[in-house]
Amino acid sequence: MQTPLLVAGPLAERFPSGSRIVLWKAAKALNAPLSLTDGFFAAADPQVSFDATKILFSGQKSQGERWQLWEMDLNGANKRQITQCAESCLRGAYLPANEIAFTVEELREGVIQSHLAVVKADGSQLRQITFGPAAFRLETVLRDGRIVASAPWPLYQDTPERILYTLRPDGTALESLRCEHGNENIQADADELNDGTVVFVRAKESATAGELVRLQRGAAAAMPLGARNAAYESPRQLSANELLVAKALLSSADAPAKFDLYILGAKNGALGELIFADPRLSSLQPLPVVPHDVPKHFWSTLDPELTTGYFISLNSYLSGDAPKGHVDKTIATVRVLTLNAVDGRERTLGEAPVESDGSFYVRVPANTPIRFILLDVKGEFIHEERGWVWTRPGEQRGCTGCHGDKNVAPENHWPMTLKRFDTPTPLGDTEHAPAISTAK
Repeated sequence: MQTPLLVAGPLAERFPSGSRIVLWKAAKALNAPLSLTDGFFAAADPQVSFDATKILFSGQKSQGERWQLWEMDLNGANKRQITQCAESCLRGAYLPANEIAFTVEELREGVIQSHLAVVKADGSQLRQITFGPAAFRLETVLRDGRIVASAPWPLYQDTPERILYTLRPDGTALESLRCEHGNENIQADADELNDGTVVFVRAKESATAGELVRLQRGAAAAMPLGARNAAYESPRQLSANELLVAKALLSSADAPAKFDLYILGAKNGALGELIFADPRLSSLQPLPVVPHDVPKHFWSTLDPELTTGYFISLNSYLSGDAPKGHVDKTIATVRVLTLNAVDGRERTLGEAPVESDGSFYVRVPANTPIRFILLDVKGEFIHEERGWVWTRPGEQRGCTGCHGDKNVAPENHWPMTLKRFDTPTPLGDTEHAPAISTAK
């Protein structure tokens, strides 16, 4: 993809001077790239189909119009529009079962509002899969079938930090990829390598590029890949030992970054040869046009006729935010909050007992933002979950504790809350909760 100018901010406003998707044959280095998206003011986010016969992309026909998802042949022929969104629908990725995951984004009164959605490749059955005020952006799809998305930490609006989360294509099983936060950085541009390593870019809030970071399979924390003072974008695997990267060149402190394409060592981060540079345009989002494996398909067990879901906490005393990882006060109840759909204000759904082992079990409206506050016997505040999560219709969501250590397995025991005759505790108007939401 090429553009005269890349700016930070909403996805829909990245290319104020337009952009195009091009095809370049590296074996013929002297050849000029072939423009595939003539007739579009801006085109971006190319994704090659699993059999390498199609290209999925985000397209903006005229400046100021809403972005939509499109698909075309490798030579740019047979373009077809997939989505008909009232908002901007962009940054898509192929899923198994002839489906596409993507980002729905809208800027309202200066605040970015975005969520993830899934649609059939023919544009039908569009449905929303993330909920609440946090602005989710799709990053990639892992080979195990999970979606990787970036979103604020904690999960609400107007936080300067964004980290990576995973969830299933039906919106269930949301969790952070790793609990690495607290530095007000932006984690984005994630991609999975063949050995299971996830590489991504870590940047400052207003930057368009940053340092490369890799998270190896089984590792507790991510580690820098290559020089920390370099500015990279869109790392993508080229071979077992090589990445394609867009590297920024800054001519002065005030000049916008210009990106050229380089090879970079996948293991040691060593910067290799310059493989493509345009004297006028930045080159970004490189992708090898080769077949690749189809991710695993998750068979959803959700029931669209249900209006409720379930949360179970095994031990609310476990908390990564508390001294020594354990809440030292006696927890009596958990208060469950939600957001009004009309005015966005918090309201209480109700309270549920917390057993002596720290467990609780509640039934709540599905597809609705939820957060928890732990209270003592006097009803006074002990600890709270600041971010908003949700449960899908019929989903059973469980956690080991409140922001617990992802690298430590919980004690294997039968939680006391499941021994109660009245569990789960029903909270809120579960008879009239919203059913499966759809994006327009």
